[in-house]
Amino acid sequence: MTLYSYKVKDQKGKVVEDLIQAPSIKDAAATLVSDGYKILTIKKVDQNIGGILSGSISISDKAAFCRFLATMLRAGLPLPEAIDILKDEAKSRKLKKVLMDVSFEVRKGKTMSSVLSKYKRDFDPVFLTMIKAGEESGTMDKSFDYMAKQLILTYELIQKVKGAMMYPIVIVGAMIANFVVMLVFVLPKLATVFFQLNVKLPPATKFVLSVGEFVGKYTTEVLVGVFAFAFIVFMLFNIQKTRDAIFDFFMGLPAIKGIVIQIDVARFSRTLSTLLASGVPIMVCLEVCSNVLRQPALRKQAKQFSAGIAQGKQLSEIIMSGKKVFPSTVVQTIKAGEKSGSLESVLEEMAEFYEREVDYNLKKLTSLLEPLLMLVIGIAVGAMVIIMITPIYSLVGGMNQF
Repeated sequence: MTLYSYKVKDQKGKVVEDLIQAPSIKDAAATLVSDGYKILTIKKVDQNIGGILSGSISISDKAAFCRFLATMLRAGLPLPEAIDILKDEAKSRKLKKVLMDVSFEVRKGKTMSSVLSKYKRDFDPVFLTMIKAGEESGTMDKSFDYMAKQLILTYELIQKVKGAMMYPIVIVGAMIANFVVMLVFVLPKLATVFFQLNVKLPPATKFVLSVGEFVGKYTTEVLVGVFAFAFIVFMLFNIQKTRDAIFDFFMGLPAIKGIVIQIDVARFSRTLSTLLASGVPIMVCLEVCSNVLRQPALRKQAKQFSAGIAQGKQLSEIIMSGKKVFPSTVVQTIKAGEKSGSLESVLEEMAEFYEREVDYNLKKLTSLLEPLLMLVIGIAVGAMVIIMITPIYSLVGGMNQF
């Protein structure tokens, strides 16, 4: 069965827009006509929206969706009606298509969490678990409210990381652009001049000019190769395994590893606090929270938490009995929260603490990278100048002999 969107006029002349499921567009049209509608438009809804180039729903779009849906549900609007309103107002094309599917399936009696589980690329286990908990407890408005706050805080953390890395990225990008300009436009001309003069060149200079000469002869082919390489790299970055491999490489660097652990602890604490506040059983919470961790050692230890809880142990006891992977601050904070019976609020405070630590350490790392990048640029420019000036001195010296 295929899903179609349609716009029709009823017997009173009122325009109606909705969805219909049918084996073909002819069957959908026949059903609408038999119901007394005059068809204006009818088209297939493309539900295959998970491709590489289709993009994904942004965190800010999901946060806005959760916030507005929570408000509508609190106001007493039925879920299908609230989704229809948000579907019409959604700016994201992909979110609009997802909401069309949700609207249709919910009217048929399916739960929202089961429909959204088809779009796992955009809705992670934390999101789906919270929605399911809200459906089971009858508190979907609170679940969406919690998710809106969670997504906003996640968005702010990501923006901090991006902001801290913007300066290094711009500098490295400028270096690459400068290298490409030198390679394509400057070196071929210099190579032609020096090779025609028959001047004895140092090996390094000869190699650089030979590269320039090659690029000058095959400029089109080189540019096509560069663009093809850039496209392949772009496609590889869209593969999850490639992103994970790159992440693991950078995560192993001493200066970055500590920040990554802090980010993981902040996400773990924030997610666990939010899930507990939504009424999700702690064993389910811990299973979901282990999936948000990226650091292998933390993830491996977190996978064992739910088994320890099932044996009647406390979370702080489980963490202390294992390897000292989680920071001691985390263990002591969880222990204090368990004793006072305020684990949710204590975890939220710990998440805020580590988010501030991440912000501070990112700024410190950026301040260290700035002089390092300037040094690298200086060395690269100096090396290029020496390589190119040396043959000029050789040329001048040869002229002085005449």
